[in-house]
Amino acid sequence: MLSSKADLARYPFTPEAVEYVNSLGVEIDDFASQDYLPVIDRAERRVEEALIDGVVGWSSPLNYDVEILSFPLAMVLVASIDDPFLKRRYALAESKRAYNLLRNEVRDERLVRIAEKAFNWKIKPTSFVAGQVYDFTLRLDDYLKNAVAFHDSSWKLVNRLVSRGEVYLKRDEVARLLSEEINRHVYRRLEAAKRPTLSPLLAYREERLKQLNAKRREKIRGDELPTTAVTAAYPPCIRHIHDLVMAGQNISHIGRFALTSFLLRIGVDPETVVKMFSDATDFDEKKTRYQVEHIAGLRGGGTRYTPPNCNTLRTHGICPGEDEICKKIRHPLSYYKVKLRQIRTQQ
Repeated sequence: MLSSKADLARYPFTPEAVEYVNSLGVEIDDFASQDYLPVIDRAERRVEEALIDGVVGWSSPLNYDVEILSFPLAMVLVASIDDPFLKRRYALAESKRAYNLLRNEVRDERLVRIAEKAFNWKIKPTSFVAGQVYDFTLRLDDYLKNAVAFHDSSWKLVNRLVSRGEVYLKRDEVARLLSEEINRHVYRRLEAAKRPTLSPLLAYREERLKQLNAKRREKIRGDELPTTAVTAAYPPCIRHIHDLVMAGQNISHIGRFALTSFLLRIGVDPETVVKMFSDATDFDEKKTRYQVEHIAGLRGGGTRYTPPNCNTLRTHGICPGEDEICKKIRHPLSYYKVKLRQIRTQQ
């Protein structure tokens, strides 16, 4: 059971933490007071860490109440800004923070408690040994709904030990699956939240975060790509996939292939493409580098791959919607060429 304030501060997304916050009777209007300045500072810092570092930090705070209250307040600030990129980025950063804490838990019952109470998992400790030691068993459907987001072959069911509808897992693997559940949980809460009316004190912090978010997005779309790539000329499908990747979200194999092959074809170097995927939750540098270099024609048979055409992308649900140029072309690279000519003509 999560009974101490230290536990609630570590895992503020749990029902126990929500219940504790409700018991304090703190309302959004209360944050107009300077008395809550430490909480406001920490809430702002949580969002800053998500944007800049990609993970919310943890360092055994002296005031656990500040840490506990700062989570829902940070959620309020993110919901108020109401930017899809920031919502995805913040949800991912909180899930990474939770993963770093969960994988270092020494008490099995704490992981089980979080999994059961927060997400209704059917999970049990075990000490089963079959060539290697396993720490837990997890119901098959709970495993599948989270492992589907991971692209590494080790997560495929054919590569797992399964018996009587239960998957055998190590502690780090359970922490990893829980972090994916937390990512979705935080994002759903942000999506469902209504935009609040903020006090002047909070509105000032919101404006600072809004400016930081805009700068971060501009950096992602511009500075991290070489000048040979004109991001303003990206077709809607590529821009959508790129934004998801830069927010640290997992995307499908066809989405990764489309984005990678497109960027390589328009002049982005393989090293930059590898770096672009580094915020993804299932990032493996060695495997990513091999895949990117294979698509670039630097490995294997030397074939340089071309992105799928528009019909293929629509079939796989990757097209977010057409614009006027899309109606006249059949391939993302054709879109890029047309849009690039328009941009240069207007300069």
